[in-house]
Amino acid sequence: MPSRRPLLVSLVIGMVHAAGLLTVALHLGYTVGPEEYSTVGIAWRYGGLVVVATLPIWLALRYRLVTPLVALVVTTGYVLRMELTPPGPTFRDVAELERLAEPTGIMVVENGLYIVRYMVNASVWTVGFLFLGLVEYVLRTTWDTFPSVSRAVPDVSIPESRRRAAAVATAGGLMHAAVMVWFAARLGVTFSGGMEWVLYLFGIVGMWVLAAVPLYLLVRHRLLAPATLLTVFIVLDARAEFTASVEDPHALYFGAWFLFLGILLIAGGVEYGLRRIAIYQRVASRL
Repeated sequence: MPSRRPLLVSLVIGMVHAAGLLTVALHLGYTVGPEEYSTVGIAWRYGGLVVVATLPIWLALRYRLVTPLVALVVTTGYVLRMELTPPGPTFRDVAELERLAEPTGIMVVENGLYIVRYMVNASVWTVGFLFLGLVEYVLRTTWDTFPSVSRAVPDVSIPESRRRAAAVATAGGLMHAAVMVWFAARLGVTFSGGMEWVLYLFGIVGMWVLAAVPLYLLVRHRLLAPATLLTVFIVLDARAEFTASVEDPHALYFGAWFLFLGILLIAGGVEYGLRRIAIYQRVASRL
């Protein structure tokens, strides 16, 4: 398969994925048509639906990585199932909910908005799918019990040198920080005592560290648990936004990132310890 063909096929399927979800959303009555957004808004929302599907499909075609594709299918299937099975979305005027005589023109949607939230938060899902693919890549290039990937990522060897591992961790950390800081700003995460700039400065550093550390441990020392848990945290964080809730899980993820980092480090330590024990047992069995 020519090197460009997987990308072209992935883009086509990604556009079909976006068109299908948007068609369902318009059929359900959501205001997601092009006339509702600016040019930047259209590119962000529609492009997000394309990219979130294109990346896992490209990883599957190019490197035979299956977990991002499975995650995409499960997530999209969940969104469509929730939208198309009863009870469907119900549009209510605020006046109706507050029992006022005059309509306000402000609509509240009940039992819906899954496609809309999936579209807006597509960048978060994309980062989760990308990290999931990286974990699978390291797993399949490290352990002989799993099928090897179809081809190696150019200029990437596992385990990587300290310098290259730091570069991968830095890039992944910056990507995670950019998406999660945007996510926090979109959700309106604030600090009760004011001084939001302190919270966001703390969060920016934290979001970078939270991703950079497990990614470094993954590509340098082949520790899978921290990066796997990080991916789980990202996916659960994005999934929580499908349903309205008084509590915002992302506020905890963004503001108390050091707690999540501690969990990742503990998981990495446990995995390292178990590996050392397994090595000692193999050595002892040969003596």
